[in-house]
Order: sequence, then C-alpha cells, then structure tokens
Amino acid sequence: MSIKKPFLYTLVFLIIVSILFFIGFKVINANNNELVLKEKNGELTLKESINLGLSSAKKWNKDAMFYKITSSDENRGGTRGDTGKRYDWNLFFTVPGTDKQLILGIAKGSIDFEHEVIGPDEPPIMLDDIKLDSPDLLKIVKDKYNLQKGEDWATGYHFTLDTIDDKPIVTVVGIDNDKLFTKISINPKNGKITGAIHKVPKGGELISLPSGTNTPKITKREMYIKGISSSDNSLVAWGDQKPTGINSTNQPFIELSNNNGESWNPLTIDENIVYAWFTSNKKLYIATESELLSIKNTEDKIDSILSLKTQIEGIDYSTDKIAILSNKNIYTTNDNGASWNVTSEPEPLLSLQVSNTGILIGLTQDRKVLLKSGVKWDTLKLSTDELEVSDLKVINNDILLLMDNEIWVYNLENERFNKFDNTSKIIQIIKKGSNLFGISEDGTIYLIDWGGDSFELKVNRLFLIENKIVADVGMTKNGLFIATIPDFIWEDIK
Repeated sequence: MSIKKPFLYTLVFLIIVSILFFIGFKVINANNNELVLKEKNGELTLKESINLGLSSAKKWNKDAMFYKITSSDENRGGTRGDTGKRYDWNLFFTVPGTDKQLILGIAKGSIDFEHEVIGPDEPPIMLDDIKLDSPDLLKIVKDKYNLQKGEDWATGYHFTLDTIDDKPIVTVVGIDNDKLFTKISINPKNGKITGAIHKVPKGGELISLPSGTNTPKITKREMYIKGISSSDNSLVAWGDQKPTGINSTNQPFIELSNNNGESWNPLTIDENIVYAWFTSNKKLYIATESELLSIKNTEDKIDSILSLKTQIEGIDYSTDKIAILSNKNIYTTNDNGASWNVTSEPEPLLSLQVSNTGILIGLTQDRKVLLKSGVKWDTLKLSTDELEVSDLKVINNDILLLMDNEIWVYNLENERFNKFDNTSKIIQIIKKGSNLFGISEDGTIYLIDWGGDSFELKVNRLFLIENKIVADVGMTKNGLFIATIPDFIWEDIK
C-alpha cells in the first residue's frame, strides 16, 4: 500500500511537533523545579513564608489558622531584609476554639522545626487582609522615615506580623539616622502607617558632689559615661558620646581633667576604652579593647605597653601589678608593664583580680573563687555551699566577697575569714585604687572600710542617687564623682 506524500508530510510534521512539545515540557518542568529549589534554599518574603508554613500547618491540623510571624536574626549573609526577604522566620498557628498551637521555623526556604504547644486561643489573621508583602511595606517606611539596616543587634531589616488593637499590623524594625533602634508599624491591607517609635537615651551624666555639700553638680550630660578614675585633683572619664540602645561604642571618647573636673581635655584615642587609671607617679594607663597604653601628660606621646591580637575581657591593677584576661590567657606584670608573663586561664572566669603581692584571684562562671600565688591554682574553701558569691574585689591583700545577705573579708596573709551582715543591702562593689565603694538596691553609694584591732566593717553613706544607673564611682581630695549611663525609652518619632 502506498502513502500519499501530503499525508506523509503531515504525519512527519505532527511527530516533530510532538517531540518538540515533549522536550519543551521537560525543559519547562526542569526550570520550574529549579525555581522551586532556589526558593527553598533562599530568602523568602513575609507572605511566601506564611504560605509555606500554612501548608505544613494544615498537615498538623486541618483547622489550623495563622496568627503571627516574625523574622529572626542569623549569620547566613544574604540581603538581611534589604529586599524584604529573610532566611529565617518563626510562624505561629492556632486551632480556633482550642488551646492547640503550632510553632514553625523556616530556614533557607524550608521547614526547619515544628513544635506543638499549649497556649491561649489567639485571634487568627485572615490572609485576605495581607494585601501588601514585606518588600512593598519596606519601601513605604524607607521612603517616609529613611529607615536603615540594623547594625549590631537585629541586623538588617526585620519584620513581624501580629494582631494589634484587633487589626493585623506589620512592624518593620531597623535604625534611624541617629542609629537608634526603630520600629515602624504599618497596616498590610492598605499600607497606612499606624505608629513610628525609636529608643532614645535618657540620662547618662557625670555627677560631682563637692566635699561638705549634698548638692550635686552635673559636669557632662547625655553621654554613656562608662568609667571615672581619679588621683588627687586629676580625673579621667571615658565612654560613648552617641550611645544607642544597642551599641555604646559609636563615638568613643576619653577626656582628662587636672583641675577637679572644672575643664576637660580630650585624648586622641579613637578606640573603645575598657578601663583607665592613674599610677602612684601620676602616669595614666588606658586599656582599649586590645591594647594597654600609657601617657604622662596630655601633650606627651602615647606609649604602647602591651598589644594583643585578641580582645581584653578583664583587667585589674594593684600598685605596680597588672593582670589582663584575654582569649583564655592571663597576662601579668609586676613592674607596671616593663615585662610580662603569660599563664593559661584555669577555667572560664567572670572576673579577674590581683593583690598587691601579685596573687591572682578569679571568680569562675559557677561562682568558685580561685587563687594563684605560685604555679597552680587553688580553690578558696568558703565553708558553706549555701551562699553564692555574687561579686568580689581585692584591696591590698584582702578579698571582699559579696554573698547574698553577708559580706566576707578574706585575708591572703593569715588565711582567715571575717564575716559581716550586709545590712546596707549592697548589690555591687566598685574598686578604685585603695578605695572600695558599694552600691545598694536603692541607689545609695557607700564607702567601705574594714580593719582595726577588732576588725570591723565600716560602711559609710556618701550619697543617694535616685532614678539613675550608676556605672562607676571615683573620689578626689575635693569630692565624689559618679558616672552614670543612660536608660533607653521608647518615644514617638516626631
């Protein structure tokens, strides 16, 4: 049987079209799978995350409904919310009329974890009320408030969606032009901004109290005064001139006064200052995050005493003895830094102290007290397991230990304890040279002294400072100086 040519041409054409369609379908399907794969391994918008989480929540319970979502911080890189997308999200689902809830975690486009919990009956958010996605909402708040990426904590832009005043509200989190922590609330249904707040510093002062008076004088304002040290009529103060609720190293400063705080001269050190003190010969020692410096006068060259590649975690001094904790190592000197020895940290320490004879004293994370006077470390036995050491400081050869409702003094020479009731309710102790100050629960500042034939503990009240956060205390011949740090309060953006 012969086949006519027109029919043959038609048959061949149909076969070719079928093959091309089949190949094209495979290519399109492969491309679609690749796009899905990319989505699963990438960043998602708020709405994409809700849709992904909802499909999983419906498998948990067919009546599950969405009621809350928040992005979470991570170190995966990416755009960190600059495109309205994040790698990690936490979603919350409820079964209306019950106490059943499901928490889902999304990481890089996939369900990372699921936790069933019991909670209150939360009002669900209807998906139809989420007209605008996170990229759209971010553009609105950027255009109006110039919202910028968070830098230190909550890095980049973050997004939450919750019910506020019976309405679904998305909150976009970032920082403002002054690097203050900022939240902008916006209705995802119509794009209307419902609130804009930022966390502003309140307080942060250097307060002086001249001898013989109870009238304080404020010498510095609106700063984060981290520390104050003194010698005769000389003072050194350090901190941050532009603190935020997240970062207190934005504009580090250190200033020196040689006239009891009447005037100040800045030192040209543009690094964050950890600590500073005067030696007996009036030399100023300054510790940055990784270096110990010294200077005699403001006109003199600043000398480097010790330079480290790792961060200084703790520092203490006593006469010509200095001890520095950094990256599991302890650096010690008995000659004000002319020569150094290095020893290993015995276990993680909360604080490190040094006596005037060079004995090292450490408070561990599990509140043990360790001593090192030779080669090895020994544990100081406290004769009780019921009391926990909350703070300790070393003056000369005495260790003062703050424990619950008691204050103990241990002498390193005779190895004896003296115990006293903490009747002043001191919760913090501050060491400055040979002076020891105590801060009570109500903000009263005390000068602590002990000794005498009967070995008494004397707690002398100096000043009550109310509604301020005390960071440090110093004393000159002419009075008391109190360094405070600001509190951070949410305020409407004007």
